[in-house]
Amino acid sequence: MKTKFYSLVVAVCATFISAQSINAQQLIAGTFSGTVENLLGVRYRNVRNVSASQSQALFVGIPDLGSSRSGSRVDETLNYGTSGTYTFSITYNPALNTFTTVTSIGAGTTTTTFNNVSTRLTTDGKTATAPTINYFGLAVRTQNGSSTIRVSDLVIEGIPFTGNYERSNNNGESQWYTINTNLTNGFTITGTVTLFGNFTSSTEGQRIQFFFGYTAASGGSLPVTWGDFTAKRNNSSSVQLNWETIQEINASHFDVERSEDGVRFTKISSVQAVGTTQSRSNYIFTDNNAGAAVYYYRLAQYDNDGKRTFSSIAKVGNNNTKTLFATTGNSVRIQFFEAGTKQIRLMNTNGTLIRQVTVSNMQADLDVTGLSKGVYIMQAVDGKGQSEVFRFMR
Repeated sequence: MKTKFYSLVVAVCATFISAQSINAQQLIAGTFSGTVENLLGVRYRNVRNVSASQSQALFVGIPDLGSSRSGSRVDETLNYGTSGTYTFSITYNPALNTFTTVTSIGAGTTTTTFNNVSTRLTTDGKTATAPTINYFGLAVRTQNGSSTIRVSDLVIEGIPFTGNYERSNNNGESQWYTINTNLTNGFTITGTVTLFGNFTSSTEGQRIQFFFGYTAASGGSLPVTWGDFTAKRNNSSSVQLNWETIQEINASHFDVERSEDGVRFTKISSVQAVGTTQSRSNYIFTDNNAGAAVYYYRLAQYDNDGKRTFSSIAKVGNNNTKTLFATTGNSVRIQFFEAGTKQIRLMNTNGTLIRQVTVSNMQADLDVTGLSKGVYIMQAVDGKGQSEVFRFMR
């Protein structure tokens, strides 16, 4: 069999949090330990690139289906062809009572609609209703040792989920999930799927399946749904953090944590949460002791029961300047961003040289103890003769 490469690329989601969203939520690997009632599902079967139609390559409807349950799903034949690009979106619309998948392959688009959702769920014995959906599950199955299926670029109701969710070179299935109250009362989900390798001719040997359900188990309602989280340097010693929550349920507070290596974080402050709200909430915190060149920030969110979740990590540098100066007590800290020997000159406002040192490390602390009160100039000159100047007051 020939080696093939093709990708399933997500359609653009109509709803965005903001043009600069850097939220980095991720699906959780494995199966959810609580009880979930699966309500709706989409399965892409026969996911292999051939120049012929794949009979019943897609079904949309109730996921735990038996062959005798007529009316509980809608099957479609898809012509995967050799175009290499496949786009889809999955939408539950409670107002229209429909569950729809739109799949575009090459120049063709297939719209598969599962109508009268509420009645069909009741007929099939479901206890929960579709507007209560708060669980999203993903399963990826491969059949042999030379194929890979990867799902990435997931967007769930306008919120991006980072990371790759893939099964590679093995016979079996991998699963991921998230509990997300943003799915309640309707949703749209898009994503990117990439498949490469040799695929076996089999109906269920390789597939991608999405599950939508309801869970009342512990953790079924997350205390916070994260939105944007950004960090921006104001000056050489100040960084402003802005974050947003889409909703909050019994949230207590946020611990602001900072790191210089992106691994070891230390709490620097706490911010009170709004608590319980279905509306977006915006927060601002300013770190006025951010004198180092690069910092990493994250938020630890605590609910009223003491449970904790983490935000994404935001990184802030020094606005792309070569040198960062910051006063720290009786010294001036100098952080360089290029290796090499530098001359550090301390002068008064008349240009009189007070002190000069040569440094070769990436960071240096110059003692200014004993200087009289007034304004001083610190100049850093590299081996190319390029200089940067910092003024400070004693």
